[in-house]
Amino acid sequence: MTFVFREIQKEDYTSCADSLIAAYANEPWNNPWTLEEALLRIEATMSGFNARGYVIEYEGHIIAMCLGRIDYYFQNWRQFCIDEFNVTPHYQRQGLGRQLFAFAATQLKKEAIQQLFLLTGGAQAVTFYEKNGFLTSNEGTMMVYPLTEA
Repeated sequence: MTFVFREIQKEDYTSCADSLIAAYANEPWNNPWTLEEALLRIEATMSGFNARGYVIEYEGHIIAMCLGRIDYYFQNWRQFCIDEFNVTPHYQRQGLGRQLFAFAATQLKKEAIQQLFLLTGGAQAVTFYEKNGFLTSNEGTMMVYPLTEA
C-alpha cells in the first residue's frame, strides 16, 4: 500500500467530505452527516488565510485528514487549532492517525508553530489523542451558551 501524505487541495474537498461522513457514521459518534453538511464544514474550516490542512491519499481517495487554523498571539506565540481530524474507519488502527500527526507537526514546525490543540468529546477520542502525545490541559474550560432550547 502506498499512502501519500500531503497538504490539502481544494479539489480534495469532496473526497474529504466522504471521509468525514464515513468517520462519524458509526460508534462512538453515530452522526448522520450529509454530503452538503460535510462540504460546508470543510470549506468553512479551510476558508481563512490561516487555515492549514493535511491529508492522506490512497488510490485517489482521501482516507484521513487534519484540518485547522493557526492562532496568533502576542510575543510571536503561534498554535495550531485542529478543527477536524479523522481517519476513515477501514484504515483505523493501522497507525495512520499517528503518522498524520507526525506529518502535520513537521509541516507546522516550518511555520514556527509552538503547539497543537484541539477540543474533543468521547472517551475513545481522548484515549487516542493521549496515546499520541496530547496532554489534558487545565488552562481553560470549555463553556457553551445555548441560543436555542433543547
